[in-house]
Amino acid sequence: MEILPCCQLSFALAAPERLDPRIALERALGRCPLAEVEETILQSVPYSGFPAAVESLGWLRELHPEADPYPRSETKQPESFFEQIYGEGHEKVRTSLRDRHGDLERWIIEFAYGTVMESSWLSSDAIEALAVSSLIGQARLRPLHSHLRGALRTGHTRKSLTLLLDSLQKVADPEVLRAAAKMLERECSSD
Repeated sequence: MEILPCCQLSFALAAPERLDPRIALERALGRCPLAEVEETILQSVPYSGFPAAVESLGWLRELHPEADPYPRSETKQPESFFEQIYGEGHEKVRTSLRDRHGDLERWIIEFAYGTVMESSWLSSDAIEALAVSSLIGQARLRPLHSHLRGALRTGHTRKSLTLLLDSLQKVADPEVLRAAAKMLERECSSD
């Protein structure tokens, strides 16, 4: 999977004021298979919401009315992907979610990780690259830090994540990119 065009689409769905999602969609379609672009949009739902997905899937169908939606697999074990992303800190994250609101933990585990991420045919490192891109677009530094760690846990390297950050240079907030680069440097130097 050529991930960077799809990462830019994920960014655009989260930050349409910084990168036009329709332009990002057309660029992704020019460099990635239709099924990967469609899956990128579906993976954006936990980060950018249903409105962005509904709108962009509508554009996708306008451009490719003949497309047969890629079949979804059955939901697997949402806890396994959640634990993979958060590692040994997964219980701390769960407690933090429960402390914010009693339903938040269940919604995130069951819907975001269970329904959306676990039913994806994308690799866990691709899903995390999309998450990092979306969170950069939203300037959500705390979850960005967690998902940078998750990206490293799923097989990304400092180099691959630096390439991802560099690919967003023209559209992302420079302060957010600097913060992300510092987070990445701290995570990679603590090994």
